[in-house]
Amino acid sequence: MAAVRGREEFGARALGNRSILANPNDPEVIKVINEMIKNRDFWMPFALSIMEEEADSYFINPKGIISRYMTLGFRTLDKNYPRIKAGTHPYDRTCRPQFVSKKFNQEYHSLINEFFKLTGTPGLLNTSLNLHGYPICSNLEDVSFTFFNSSLPYVYINDNYLISKK
Repeated sequence: MAAVRGREEFGARALGNRSILANPNDPEVIKVINEMIKNRDFWMPFALSIMEEEADSYFINPKGIISRYMTLGFRTLDKNYPRIKAGTHPYDRTCRPQFVSKKFNQEYHSLINEFFKLTGTPGLLNTSLNLHGYPICSNLEDVSFTFFNSSLPYVYINDNYLISKK
């Protein structure tokens, strides 16, 4: 599912407002996303957005560093690794997580929390909403172009609309 909400993120990463989101439990989702839209090499990892208050159960982080922008890499804890496998690097099980807090993005945190209630996993695989070779979607025209020129089945817009393809 593609999610488009609020203002566009500033920088090189999609942080929940211009994102393709998926279940990180299932490594097959990587192939699905690559075939639908990304066309990336199989070894290029996707990232993970995780509720900040649950991050210590998934990552080795002895200094207590807060990772809000998917720029820092962490080793994963073996016990919960299977729950986030699709959002990690397949070779060494490291991850570039986004710790999502209620304070900095209440809507995205709420979405992840609903997924947590349903699945027991407090995070979502997160990759930028764009076609391979194009910038992250900035406006509804970009979103529409990307949606109709990919195999994405759904796009969720501003917590008001869920658009699907027939």
